[in-house]
Amino acid sequence: MFKEIINVWKEDIFLKEIINDFENMLKEAKDIFTKAVMVFWSEKSPQEIHAQIYAQDKKINEEEQRIRRRLIEHLAINPRKDFPACLVFMSVIKDAERIGDYGKNIFELRYILKSSESDKFTPMLKELENEISKNLSQISKAFKEADTTCAIQIMQSHGRIGKECEALIRSLVESALPSDKLVCYTLLLRYYKRISAHTANIASAIVNPVEKIDYVAEGIL
Repeated sequence: MFKEIINVWKEDIFLKEIINDFENMLKEAKDIFTKAVMVFWSEKSPQEIHAQIYAQDKKINEEEQRIRRRLIEHLAINPRKDFPACLVFMSVIKDAERIGDYGKNIFELRYILKSSESDKFTPMLKELENEISKNLSQISKAFKEADTTCAIQIMQSHGRIGKECEALIRSLVESALPSDKLVCYTLLLRYYKRISAHTANIASAIVNPVEKIDYVAEGIL
């Protein structure tokens, strides 16, 4: 069903613009995540990109509001036509907005963390980061092309990421890390898991019927 929705919308100039706006939201959200983790690992100074991060987050919020407004206007004119598609977009734009928010939260951790010197958890955290980044890079194309194979892979990946995040949090409790690292790593893992979950939610819109969007475990994991 989703592929048919996307194919129909690509033929409509007005609705095609909504798809493009959604792609821009995902692009901005991924860029926030990329910059935030660079700051977290001291590859960039927070002061250097503070304004950029908050400007991008504001842009995502404005794009979400613009898409919502246009969807509502479209439904007011065509109350029956494209209703399932509008429901899908109402759901996924919220996920894209939340990815941006959690990326900003990761950026803000750098103001708490006293030192990002490597320790035994660093390689595992960076491995999770790389998988999340890969999924964020793929989700936009998967959505636009209604690529169910890629969507399922992202959903399966989230299952692994979620379990690994929880396992690492349990390991942190038993570690002798400084308090600032313990707090920041725990929050970082929570934010990783939430970003992964929202990415998987978008993927679920490609695979599942409208009533099962966000149920990423349904027959997949």
